[in-house]
Amino acid sequence: MDRPLAEFVDMLRYADVPVSIGEALDAGRTIELLGYEDRGLLKAALSQVMAKTIEEMESFDQCFDEFFTSNVKLDLQDNSLAEEERELAESSDENSALNALEDMDTPPPAAGNAEGSGGGSGSSDEPDEGESSGEGDPRTLTDMLVQGDRTELTLAMTAAADRANLSNIVLMTQRGLFSRRIMEEMGLNDVTREISRRRREEDEEGASDLSGRLDILFDAVRDMVERQLALTADGKSNQFRQDVLKKVKLSNIENRDFRLMREMVRRMAKRLTDMNSRVKKVKNRGHLDIRKTMRRNVAYDGILFETHWKQKQKDRPKVLAVCDVSGSVAAVARFLLLFLYSMNEVLPNVRSFAFSGELGEITDMFDRYGPEEAVPHAIEKFGGRSTDYGRAMEDFKDMVFGEIDSRTTVIILGDGRSNGADPRTDILKDIKTRAKRVIWLNPERKSVWGSGDSEMLKIAPYCTKAEVCNSLNKLELVIRDLLKTSS
Repeated sequence: MDRPLAEFVDMLRYADVPVSIGEALDAGRTIELLGYEDRGLLKAALSQVMAKTIEEMESFDQCFDEFFTSNVKLDLQDNSLAEEERELAESSDENSALNALEDMDTPPPAAGNAEGSGGGSGSSDEPDEGESSGEGDPRTLTDMLVQGDRTELTLAMTAAADRANLSNIVLMTQRGLFSRRIMEEMGLNDVTREISRRRREEDEEGASDLSGRLDILFDAVRDMVERQLALTADGKSNQFRQDVLKKVKLSNIENRDFRLMREMVRRMAKRLTDMNSRVKKVKNRGHLDIRKTMRRNVAYDGILFETHWKQKQKDRPKVLAVCDVSGSVAAVARFLLLFLYSMNEVLPNVRSFAFSGELGEITDMFDRYGPEEAVPHAIEKFGGRSTDYGRAMEDFKDMVFGEIDSRTTVIILGDGRSNGADPRTDILKDIKTRAKRVIWLNPERKSVWGSGDSEMLKIAPYCTKAEVCNSLNKLELVIRDLLKTSS
């Protein structure tokens, strides 16, 4: 995949147009067939490959128009100056014309090459001029500026931006840095040396003209940098913020980020749902379903044209989520419950319970209000009391112990701080014996487990898994593991 296409794919993804690897490869083959010349045809073809819904088509159209429209304004006025210089070179004698060409770092004409190759002085002078122009390139930045070649300057800008990794720009404060990098990649140092040389030789008019053209190029480069920033910075900044929020402790999330966090949870849940809602085939595909195969081939007189292989659906586990909604634990409970209820396609049998002292079921709140409004109601009803894990365990046993079986996963979210009360690990032991697994999620780091009134060192042995869970990334891993081991 070429670089422009890769950057365009990134831009689409930042604009919430999900482009898969396969679709990106199809887009690459499309560009190989059509090229970039006919933008209308390219837009129509790529839209068929990359956009799948009406909303995605609208985003695609906007991204394509912004990405593939060049707004570079490079107006090197005074092109007449270059014409005058060429006329002057033609009217001068051969030696002065050769000197003028050397000053502009352009290779001499063929005849001059022939003459220069015959004498030792010609070959010794060229490296010195090559040093002032930079790299000995026959088309240096000085040449392009003096001759006012907009096409080559635009191509040079694009190539320099690629070498400077302009597509990585994220912040407004980086505009000056990337503008300077691009100019240096194009040959800024050579041009400044040429301007200095002209001033030393008291060619103030030539120095002023070249300096003015350099300023115009600077403006064009800054415009290109700002355009790139406008194209992708918002998406990259948003992506950067999401990456940070995934790692931040859920108890430290500010209210202004809740909406973004809820959207992130929905996307994570949808991705996990898509991964786990497909039919799971047995690994050994040699298990043939004889009865279904025979029925399917009755129309062919029993000849086995069509075969039917044994399949099994993913076992959808029953989930009992018990959440401590006191203090900082409530923030983690909010997102755990939102995560679980956002995955109702693959986790349809979720029952939720909340406690600080007394424990109660809040499943009906989720059915009535939805996951976003149910948690505040649950916190208001069951939070704000002195935490008592022993009483919560007793209430939980009285309510659902008889319903726990080998398909049941019990998820308990809490810090294990029971204010000195007995945590009733004997009940937890009985629950583990009956359930498929018991997962305890603690928002505190393991180094403080057992300190103060923490009962985690007593609780952990009676859990299938007890681990730290205080960020969205860790929460996703827990749910992913729950789905992976559900079959």
